[in-house]
Amino acid sequence: MADDTSLDVTGLGKLAKAIPAKAWTTIVDTACATFRDAMAPFTATTSGIGRLIEARFDRLVDAEKVLAAANVSKATQKAAKAKKPPSGNAKASIVIAAIQASGCETDSVLRELWSNLLAQELVAGSVHPEFPHVLSRLSSYDARILAWVGQREKDKTATIKRALASMVANTASLGFIEIKAEATFNTEQLIKLNLIQEERASWSLTHTGRAFIQAVSDPSLE
Repeated sequence: MADDTSLDVTGLGKLAKAIPAKAWTTIVDTACATFRDAMAPFTATTSGIGRLIEARFDRLVDAEKVLAAANVSKATQKAAKAKKPPSGNAKASIVIAAIQASGCETDSVLRELWSNLLAQELVAGSVHPEFPHVLSRLSSYDARILAWVGQREKDKTATIKRALASMVANTASLGFIEIKAEATFNTEQLIKLNLIQEERASWSLTHTGRAFIQAVSDPSLE
């Protein structure tokens, strides 16, 4: 196995150096086994896609594999707990994007949203290809603002209420925030991504914003 432990990927490089080589190899091997066990039920009937996903996972640096495997395991557990069975239509591009992002993301809020997005794709296969790109451009504070805007809307469908409940739970660790009427960099970023819009000196979700919130909600809570 290549010696990737010298690379400081998302802060894990130093940790890898502090762990004896044999122990680190065991950690990485366990992560690889965890990943394959977690993905097996969803790739068993799509061998071609399964091989592609495994090949992309194998290209990750060892430290990235440890992070990615943990998040994939969490996502598959959420998918398994969802009320409807997996559709079998998960798109390889979405799954691979979520795995790669999970391998280099250490923010707990964003990791949770990535696991939700992957779980949603495994269950319904309906995540839009643009949404991994959108999520990759958000900070955890941006996500908190988006959830805050959604909560303040008066006319919410039952589906968006459940999705918001999941997103608020994921961003609760950031505490209470209040959005002022004037624009900030964070609100400008959300507008640029077409997730929120200015409306009567306030903010509201766009159609894209509502669909995105659903895409990063936990399917096991729906």
